[in-house]
Amino acid sequence: MNEFTDPQPAAEAADLPPSRDDAALAVVPRATLNYVIIGITFLLVGVVIGAFGYDRLMQANRTENQDLINSAVAAAVASLPSGGAAAAAAPTQDPNQRFTVAYEGNPSIGPDDAPIVMIEFGDFRCGYCKRFNDETLSQLLSDYEGQVRFVYRDYPILGPDSLVAAHAGQCAHDQGAFWPFHDLVYANQGSLNRDTFIAHATALELDVERFTTCLDEETFEEGIIADFMDGQQLGVGGTPTFFINGKLVTGAQPYAVFASVFDAELAALESAS
Repeated sequence: MNEFTDPQPAAEAADLPPSRDDAALAVVPRATLNYVIIGITFLLVGVVIGAFGYDRLMQANRTENQDLINSAVAAAVASLPSGGAAAAAAPTQDPNQRFTVAYEGNPSIGPDDAPIVMIEFGDFRCGYCKRFNDETLSQLLSDYEGQVRFVYRDYPILGPDSLVAAHAGQCAHDQGAFWPFHDLVYANQGSLNRDTFIAHATALELDVERFTTCLDEETFEEGIIADFMDGQQLGVGGTPTFFINGKLVTGAQPYAVFASVFDAELAALESAS
């Protein structure tokens, strides 16, 4: 009878140390958990370090880009006559020379298939650029309606305000409002700053939050730098500088100068057809 009623063996079994296999089962999950915790810790540390490093890299790139522009600006200014921008200087290059100038993706006005493509390298802070915009551009587009595609490329060489204005213009272009924004900036050229640009965006009923984020994050920095570097390679020494079907015209020349180039281009195209 005692064999069936005495529970003592079970109690003793509870006090016995685990077998070798039991011990292994107890240790392996704990070790695995430790490795997982260590792995996650290193991963988190790596993410933090990576994010910090990326931010430092972006800041370094922006500093390098600004230094690049500043150096080029200094060289360009040193090469200009005492009057400042190369705006009133007459062209001295071979009048028959044509340059290949990219412009796809840049703000433009006029038909895509226009026989004349006029590309400006401009700076929103440039007084001569404003003069051309106020006194000449509208008349050219009106008198040669349907025959001209006018393209704007950034060449911000007159200091930090120029660069911020270039960013603002591209952020407006991102919302399909480059040209009205362009005109507002020139109309208020004495106030080139973040608050004014945001006010322009508000007046044009843009998505102001999107515009502000774009401006603060310098979303289109690469495109602006690309414009600037292309201008450097083309020998642009001041603003405004124009390429009309690849022919170089420097400065805010009188209306008649541009009209004569347009007429010659149209005549050449007609005779060739």
